[in-house]
Amino acid sequence: MRPTASGLVFLLLGAALAVAAYRFALPGMLPVAILLMGLVALSAVIALATSARLSVGLVPRMRRFDGENLTAVGAQARFEAHVSNRTPLPVGSFTLTLTPEDGFGPVRTLRVPGLAARAETSVPVAVVPTRRGLSGIESVRLRLEGPFGLIALTRTARTGLRTAVAVPDQVLPVRARPHMSAEQSESDRLQRGTSTLDFHTREYAPGDDLRHVHWASTARYGTLMIREQAHEESPVAVVLLDTLGADPTGHGADIAVTAAAAVALHHLSEGTEVLLSSGPRLVRAAGAKGRDTVRLESARHPAGAEVPAVPALPPGTRHVAICALQAERARALAAELPRSQPHSLFVVEELADDGVSLETALFGGELRLPPQWRHGAETEGRAPRMQRQRRSEGDR
Repeated sequence: MRPTASGLVFLLLGAALAVAAYRFALPGMLPVAILLMGLVALSAVIALATSARLSVGLVPRMRRFDGENLTAVGAQARFEAHVSNRTPLPVGSFTLTLTPEDGFGPVRTLRVPGLAARAETSVPVAVVPTRRGLSGIESVRLRLEGPFGLIALTRTARTGLRTAVAVPDQVLPVRARPHMSAEQSESDRLQRGTSTLDFHTREYAPGDDLRHVHWASTARYGTLMIREQAHEESPVAVVLLDTLGADPTGHGADIAVTAAAAVALHHLSEGTEVLLSSGPRLVRAAGAKGRDTVRLESARHPAGAEVPAVPALPPGTRHVAICALQAERARALAAELPRSQPHSLFVVEELADDGVSLETALFGGELRLPPQWRHGAETEGRAPRMQRQRRSEGDR
């Protein structure tokens, strides 16, 4: 709390009049001096009482998922600053200063018109986050002036806004053929469904029970075919997100997270369940809520998190995507995969070698993944073309 320019003039003038009243024996000036300084003191008391009875809260107007407010980089995050006047007296206009965390937009100053006694009001706010992560509004400061504009009081409200800022949705097509276990590889009838058993057919072998003959396939192929039951497998895509060695002030981890989220969203759009290894965390995403599950994890992923080891691949794994900052780390994870497992590597450090600016070209404007990744990756158990060429050069 401090006096405004007008309050400071009142205090100085009142002090001068009081000194003159005693110095020059002018008692008529003393009441005026007391009045001037008393007005400043009265303004301070009323400002304190009013400030204590003003409540401020931030009400989100955005999607909520798993208990978190969810938005994305480059998208508007909308909320309202709700103010209640719980005093029996009207309050003049005042300001609210919203201080965001890093990457959640600039500092915002809101001018709130006067409130009647026991009245409420809401001021809509929209910000555009520029960095992914768990952020939001760190603090809200309320500044009001007492009566006569003689005292300015600033108070920090006990409120804030926590928001999960996901990476923007990107198109990253991944060409991968379904991968099945050996016992099901010859089946053209095996599909994902709601039952626990399915069947496939094979040629008759001496000793097979003739009750298991599949007559439709026998008629089609012209040879005796036997029907065998097999446990159904749902197609699964595995995404390994490793940001070991990330610079906390750079965008390397953000690019790796964006690639991982894009691969996961691509597989979800094809009806494939996704197992996302986000550092040490294992997250399953499937169905209608799977997309928001991936978006939320892209906000929660801490830069520098390391995948401790490749998790056990579930039956029916059709594709594995490895998103890492360093080529050596990506190759180490790929070496743990079965030799026949289709996979793709998305390595951030190789982008800088191709003249792509990680600070401006990707996350400074259009928020797009690099063209090397957006044009699709070859996934038949090999790394993308750019990485295979560099491996062959190193082998020489």
